[in-house]
Amino acid sequence: MSNKKERWVIKAGSSLVAGIESGINSLFIENLVSQVIYLIKKNIEVIIVSSGAVAKGMQELNLKDRPSTLHLLQAAAAVGQMGLVNAYQREFDKFDVKAAQVLISHDDISNRKRYLNARRSLETLLELNVVPIVNENDSVATEEISFGDNDTLAGALVGLVSADKFIMLTDQDGIFSGDPTQDSNVELLSEINLDDPSLDLSSQLEGSSGSVGRGGMKTKIMASRIALDAGAKTWVADGRRENTLKAIFNNEKIGTILLSQRSQLQSRKTWIASLGPPAGSVCLDNGAVVAINEKGSSLLAAGITSVSGDFDTGALIICEDENGYEIARGLINLNSEDINLVKGLNSKQLLEKLDQAADEEIIHRNNLILS
Repeated sequence: MSNKKERWVIKAGSSLVAGIESGINSLFIENLVSQVIYLIKKNIEVIIVSSGAVAKGMQELNLKDRPSTLHLLQAAAAVGQMGLVNAYQREFDKFDVKAAQVLISHDDISNRKRYLNARRSLETLLELNVVPIVNENDSVATEEISFGDNDTLAGALVGLVSADKFIMLTDQDGIFSGDPTQDSNVELLSEINLDDPSLDLSSQLEGSSGSVGRGGMKTKIMASRIALDAGAKTWVADGRRENTLKAIFNNEKIGTILLSQRSQLQSRKTWIASLGPPAGSVCLDNGAVVAINEKGSSLLAAGITSVSGDFDTGALIICEDENGYEIARGLINLNSEDINLVKGLNSKQLLEKLDQAADEEIIHRNNLILS
């Protein structure tokens, strides 16, 4: 069986990353990196979505307020990206861990080919034990096609990389029953079920962002919905604490956990179903059809008799029986070229045939939707 590592997407907001004098809050980044190293040692893959590039650029360019024009915003982001990533790398250097800057635009998520490219790039970095530091590509994105904030980008990234957990770090304890800056009597909501029909988050949705960011509780709730739809457990928690990520790893109650009435698997399969047209298909023998339909099994190479289409790892493909009828569809773990090499082989033969480390499952059962 596949020994898949758990994967976390951690989003750090501008209010945490930005510093007053240097443009970067080095103490926060030091603490965040220390906790990420803790998670890595626990066999967890981590992707950081970090705000702060515009804030750093504002400091470098002596701008007091967030730019209101697109071109000035792009300039600030371009200047700030270098300082932001260097700040992270300095901390990771203490642990001999490499970080990589990854800039993602809206097109990288909405365009299928670029989506698969972005997914594979991030997964390759993780395979190389590199920590991706992701930010929206503000320096080239136009306002009309941007995510608009890193909360939304991070939520979309959860589905892109099939993350198990999504943690949004902020400068609040979590999500409150009202606006804590206006009412001292509000209470921390330790748990929110976004599928609860009686849920009223109107006061949270009216909140505003700070001077250097674009997000607020509204965008965090929206990003939570995206992440939950992709099947990830989701939190909004206080990034000012020294042990927030460690507490979540150790199953301690902290911040606000956001839930869905659907199971993690149901959410994941709903998300898969929304991915659009398949990129190709594989034909299965009768044994594989029975195993998938009646036993809830994953698809193995031994059950594949032929491949149709030219597709990359992570593509959505159709599984057909010997008569050409669709029995399922799902996300493939190998590209079409590799599947042609290993079709009909057992798991041991598959690993011997491929020069790279590979999952034994061609499509994991969690990534399969029966037709």
